[in-house]
Amino acid sequence: MLLGCQQENETSNPKKIYSTEDVKESDVVDRHGEISNIDIFETFIDHVRSGVKDEIRISVYTTEGDPIFHNLNYDVNKIQYTYDNSQDVYAGTGKGKESTSCSNIESRNTENGVEYYLTECTSEVGNSFYFRVSN
Repeated sequence: MLLGCQQENETSNPKKIYSTEDVKESDVVDRHGEISNIDIFETFIDHVRSGVKDEIRISVYTTEGDPIFHNLNYDVNKIQYTYDNSQDVYAGTGKGKESTSCSNIESRNTENGVEYYLTECTSEVGNSFYFRVSN
């Protein structure tokens, strides 16, 4: 008869479970299509269209539960965008923060809702921003 035991190693899973409390109260939060604080996003869009300075942070959660932050700061015909996946355990070697400057945020209507995206960005990181508001 052969017996064995193995001590469970709690550090083998570096995963942290993030809750709503981990993000700012003013964040727009997207948990797999379920969006909270959408009014903050809509106000930001209105401010961009009318030339009023504003900033928001959108927290999008991965399937595993890690937040990816999209910071948008609008000031005088320019949107400073920062993509931050530094808290995504499975982000791989591209983990961290990247920023770019974009001229505008545009939208298109689809059968699934309204999709928002950045245009005329100074770097490819602007292509990381995609936000859909379902019908």
